[in-house]
Amino acid sequence: MSFLCRTVFIYSLGKVYLGFSGLFSDILTLLSLAELGVGTAILYSMYKPTAEGDHKRVAALLNLYKKVYNSIGIIITVVGLVLTPFLKYLISDIPDMPEIPLIYILYLLNTTTSYFFIYKKSILITDQRNYIASLTYICTTTLQNTLQIIFLLATHNFIIYLLIQIACTLANNIIISVYVDRHYSYLKIYKNERLSKEDQHQIYNNVKAMFVSKLSSAVVTSTDNLLISKFVSTIVLGLYSNYTLFTTMLRTIISKIFEALTGSVGNLVALESSDKVYKTFKKIWFVNFWLVSFSCAALFALVNPFISLWIGESYLLEEKVVFIVCLNLYMRLIRNTFLSFNDTYGMFRQLKPKCIAEAIINLTVSLLFVTSLKMGIYGVLLGTFISNITTNFWYEPYLLFNKFGVSLKKYFLPFGEYILLTAISAGTMFWLCNSVITFGGWLGFIFKVVITCIGINLFYTAVFARTDEFKYFLGIIKARIIR
Repeated sequence: MSFLCRTVFIYSLGKVYLGFSGLFSDILTLLSLAELGVGTAILYSMYKPTAEGDHKRVAALLNLYKKVYNSIGIIITVVGLVLTPFLKYLISDIPDMPEIPLIYILYLLNTTTSYFFIYKKSILITDQRNYIASLTYICTTTLQNTLQIIFLLATHNFIIYLLIQIACTLANNIIISVYVDRHYSYLKIYKNERLSKEDQHQIYNNVKAMFVSKLSSAVVTSTDNLLISKFVSTIVLGLYSNYTLFTTMLRTIISKIFEALTGSVGNLVALESSDKVYKTFKKIWFVNFWLVSFSCAALFALVNPFISLWIGESYLLEEKVVFIVCLNLYMRLIRNTFLSFNDTYGMFRQLKPKCIAEAIINLTVSLLFVTSLKMGIYGVLLGTFISNITTNFWYEPYLLFNKFGVSLKKYFLPFGEYILLTAISAGTMFWLCNSVITFGGWLGFIFKVVITCIGINLFYTAVFARTDEFKYFLGIIKARIIR
């Protein structure tokens, strides 16, 4: 649905509004730093009481969550409005358009509405019922995209497009809120329950550590678009946003899997031994690799042929830019397992040095590449890769494997194998889809998709057929089929 909506968006509104969409979304991601990591810190505190059925403590944590998030929503709204006159300094290659402030304010409103309801989603995550939130999201997003498509075709009006987005975001949050109120009645019983000062102090310490992580994440992900818009072109940012549409789709799909696992992982860490947790980690990391490697290799091989057919060659970026986009996606998604386990272990303070280093390296190197070396969008994205490989690549596994009591060699050896297999599959499929399979049109593209899907998965099946992790999941699949 996102793809269909983007297609209508491009043909109805063009490259300029694509640029605005990417730019304003990332400005608001930076503003969301006001959240300070409160959600993650409180979520970590909820795993154990939820597993033990301590309703009073769960309600007290949720009451704190609500109080803080209401304050955050107000802060982001005020700061966002104050920034409105300065938007012109972040936009380049775009004619003066009087509706720009209104568009920005509507993006701001869409962001801030979430903070007044979404805190209740946390109880679904810790209670291993996050599928409820996911189903709600699917339904409201499908409705949103359908209405946006209809009104774009009828009116070609970006303002109406954004108003629909706000309404559906609000509907999603209200539905989850009503569901939680009906199915967790003890929240009303303990609606005035408060945490002790000692507990609040512990959470605030975790929040301080999480703020650094949030800052780092924002610098790495959001400033890329700001740098591209300022030092390259807002139009180029619009072209890049077509690629991030697909990377965001993949991140959303795979992150939903890990959101569904978060409650189970939290429960596992709270109740089981380190050895049991490590064995489970290896299985989850194996599945994560397979999903991420297949997705990134297929994206690298197929994205340019698809965009060329979809909206034309004028919307294509260079192959080296596509390569670094896919590489950054791989390096981000392969961390899913580590992020999930580190969060459930509550390693917020331990991650602070890494987060600070990542943010400084990313911004410094990206600025150097795009200003002094004139490397354009490729330089900005290369800076992101360098910051990732020099920090996250080794430090997050170091903390986690130290917790397991396992040598870091057991991380580097599998990772080396995983990245090599990804390179082989991505390179082979790119060569087949762009050099060997030469007949064009949609029929040719569908043939490339089939070859890519079958080829990569057969290759990995042959490589991993004798491993314990593959046999474990194959056994689950066979049991499901028999059942």
